[in-house]
Amino acid sequence: MRSDAIFYEKIKKYGEDGGIHRFHMPGHKGRANFFGTEISRYDVTETNGTDNLFFPQKELIDAENRAAKLFGVKRTVFLAGGATLGNQTALSFFNGKKVLFERNIHISALNAAMLSDITPVFAYNGSDVATGVVLPISADEIEKKLDEEKDVSAVFITSPNYYGLCADLPKIKSICSHRGVKLIADNSHGAHLSFTGDIFSPLAAGSHCADITVDSAHKTLPSLTGAAMIHFNYDVSREDVCANMLAFASTSPSFLILSSLDYACEWCAKNREKFEEAKRRTDELKEKLESAGICVVRSEFYDPLRICIAAKNAAEIDKKLQNNGIIPEMQSGNCIVFMISPFNTEDDFSALEKALLNTKIIPPEREERSFPKTVFVRPLKTAFFGRKKEVLTEKSVGMIAARAVIPYPPGVPILIPGEIITRETADYLIMNKTEKVTVCEI
Repeated sequence: MRSDAIFYEKIKKYGEDGGIHRFHMPGHKGRANFFGTEISRYDVTETNGTDNLFFPQKELIDAENRAAKLFGVKRTVFLAGGATLGNQTALSFFNGKKVLFERNIHISALNAAMLSDITPVFAYNGSDVATGVVLPISADEIEKKLDEEKDVSAVFITSPNYYGLCADLPKIKSICSHRGVKLIADNSHGAHLSFTGDIFSPLAAGSHCADITVDSAHKTLPSLTGAAMIHFNYDVSREDVCANMLAFASTSPSFLILSSLDYACEWCAKNREKFEEAKRRTDELKEKLESAGICVVRSEFYDPLRICIAAKNAAEIDKKLQNNGIIPEMQSGNCIVFMISPFNTEDDFSALEKALLNTKIIPPEREERSFPKTVFVRPLKTAFFGRKKEVLTEKSVGMIAARAVIPYPPGVPILIPGEIITRETADYLIMNKTEKVTVCEI
């Protein structure tokens, strides 16, 4: 079958050219036998026969342009440093500005804000009291905060979240546009949403409607770990994007990762029906679980290729599944998260269905887990790089946090450098089993 992934094919051709004598990096020269395979032959560096991420030739530019068309955006740039690099690059365009973040953000966004001297302000997520799951940020909350904070340059939200729950991105984008504020969406868990249904639905059509969208392609598309993309829906030069990216990125990006992005985009363009089949099978499994009395977490908009169940004995269920060779994406609190893709087989679905339907699952207890309000009394960077000490959480009330506390997964900080630790904050940390915290010494 003819491949339109010409950048991928270019790397493949170079790797398989037996007439080339490699006197360039990397040191394995394409001859190391990693994992009993010949994968090293495709692990190359910048040469005339490969390409250069920061000074690209035609094939890489064409690959990014095809990706932009596939996702319906103005510009796409490939990344080999995951969504972390995407978030850093996106936020670097707002250096020294004020940015409104939803509180349920990944640590990479917070660190990017610190390195870009951004002043963060927060909009707060609600939670589902039946399960304790953090809900997507609401459009009403974003609108309220933008009315309170008049000098915000950008809004940064996460959608979908780790539980597969999605914000109403088209509505939030409209609110931001009306105020002349850019919208950045950390779409790390939603690169596949464009292929999972009606392209005009709020979920599919809205998944890439933000001014800047970051896709962690490797999470849900057939690409290698670390493969990501940053998309822009306004005019920006690729040179400016790469200049900002280089403030954070390695100058030796993996061509294995970059070429796998081209492969993934072509695969998705030609196999939309396989996403539909995965969605149909996932829906069937969800219905069987709910018919058996198992709590499946949902919201108005949710990822059709993610299953999140809630149970009081989630940790025990996770342990049993792991012992039987079924490895969920995450278990945290009441919840267990399972990520589905078109590459999951019928055997995968059958094994998961059988395991869950033959396991005692205790309904979750009602739980309120809203984030305490964050009050900064010191800039992020000053607190992070200043003198610090470790103290018992119980005795930290009134002190200033110097290090984030980040349960992982999902990698969302529950304490942020520079914030004052209140009694409410300390209690929340203790509830999350944080016995000690690092605070500013003076």
